[in-house]
Amino acid sequence: MAFVAGAAAAGLLVWEIGWPMSRSARDAALVASVVLAIGVVLLEGFRIIAIREERKHWKRGLALIGIPLLALGQIALAEWFRNRGDTELALRGGGLLLLALSQVTLVMAAIVRLVRLSAKEWFKRLPPGLLVVGSFVVVIVAGMLLLKTPRATTSGISWMDSLFTSTSAVCVTGLAVRDTAADFTFSGQLIILGLIQIGGLGVMTLAYFIALITGQGISLRDRVFLNDMLSQTNVHMVGRFIRRIVLITLLAEGLGAFLLHLSWAGNHDAVWNSVFHSISAFCNAGFSTFSNGLMDDSAREARGVQMVIMALIIFGGLGFVVAGQAPGLVYAPLRRTVRRWLGKRGPAVRIPVHVRLVLATTGLLLAGGAAGFLMFGDGFWEAVFNSVSARTAGFNISNMADLSAPAVILMCFLMVIGGSPGGTAGGIKTTTFALGVLELRRILLGRENVNLAGRRISRDVIDRCHVTLVLSLLWILVSTAAVSAAEPSMSLDDVLFECVSAFATVGLSRGITADLGAFSKVVIVLTMLIGRIGILTFALSLVGKPKPRHFKYPEARLPLN
Repeated sequence: MAFVAGAAAAGLLVWEIGWPMSRSARDAALVASVVLAIGVVLLEGFRIIAIREERKHWKRGLALIGIPLLALGQIALAEWFRNRGDTELALRGGGLLLLALSQVTLVMAAIVRLVRLSAKEWFKRLPPGLLVVGSFVVVIVAGMLLLKTPRATTSGISWMDSLFTSTSAVCVTGLAVRDTAADFTFSGQLIILGLIQIGGLGVMTLAYFIALITGQGISLRDRVFLNDMLSQTNVHMVGRFIRRIVLITLLAEGLGAFLLHLSWAGNHDAVWNSVFHSISAFCNAGFSTFSNGLMDDSAREARGVQMVIMALIIFGGLGFVVAGQAPGLVYAPLRRTVRRWLGKRGPAVRIPVHVRLVLATTGLLLAGGAAGFLMFGDGFWEAVFNSVSARTAGFNISNMADLSAPAVILMCFLMVIGGSPGGTAGGIKTTTFALGVLELRRILLGRENVNLAGRRISRDVIDRCHVTLVLSLLWILVSTAAVSAAEPSMSLDDVLFECVSAFATVGLSRGITADLGAFSKVVIVLTMLIGRIGILTFALSLVGKPKPRHFKYPEARLPLN
């Protein structure tokens, strides 16, 4: 029953967003959605009564009935807006989406449990990375199908361009073969924004968050899987961390949209443009509702808009682990300072090693990048913005084709590094780059271990850094060679810039994206997907679980010079 309700709500949502509807059809869809929502509320109410003897089921039942009630309220509010002559698609679509997710997740959880019971050994052998890859592929295909619906575009779209756009949105890249403002309708832009939000949060993170708010909980095996995926150290804190991720995302995007609206108030579609750019910036996606992006007249000279965009890019690129500790990093030193003023001794503030490394590396890269662009001919403000945007964001206030050769090299260097782990950014990540530099320093100084902030970095982490660096370099070289061979008329620096931008999920381009052939677009699609998932995660999903050997061969020494 839950599956039928969820499928019906999802079908209504796709119908309303994807196909033109007459007045009578829209009224019929409204009646169907209201009846569906009321039916789900009654169904969950009976379920609460049936399991009333167990308190924990009461909590689950209240969560299950609360979401359909919220969806029903959104649908009713949308109808009130329509009667006033305003658009109601976003509100009503949100209600239908809530309704669909609240029911479909019940069935998905049951299916996963059934698979584990019926094929326990097979499921254990399945590489965890393959689940991540598969989840992204499913969302990309769903997005491609939605973008092919008649109401999504102004004049239709090919299957290849639909796949490319969906991949770019889900992988929060921003490379575009179509003009988002001119070629996509409001429904199409809404689909793209939804794909960006799903890709920014992470498909698995969002799925487990829905499982939490619908009262399903997370099994111990799921907690271990999420613990590895989110780089957490406490298995029991995974649920709370997922809730914090979503809360931080919504708060940051809401505040960003409000600040952007203050700058764009009075402009056409100011609310929609503010919401779209806020989500796109925080998720480091780079998509824009302006044909020229931030080079549009309403944004190119608007320093306030650009400052908000840069703040969202940096905050989203820090990673959810660091962003989640931001309040504590501000509150703890402040509290200690106040206690000192009052003559009291406070506990020392211990900043985790990961947070220290991310903040220090991010600060150095932003400052160094800005100084480099300034040296290579950019104005001060453009240098600062390019340094921030190169960190996997994809927004630009100047033409990338006009960059000098040294600036292109610097831009590629910053793009490859990208943002920090556990966030919305791509690239090899700041921690990998920093540990690579520290390992080089260790070798040159002849030391035994890499030490940081009074802690020794494990050999396993260093080895993963080496593998990530090598695989990333190989993939960039192979993809560049493939696209160059398929597009002989394009210059090598433009192709290299495009491939680096795709791998680092940046989205900046020197103007060749729309001119790529079908084979080159496929290469870029694969590059964006691998860059978003992580080259090491992708490789491990193909190789499978490691099979350690319990013996060692005699050591051999080889000349390296």
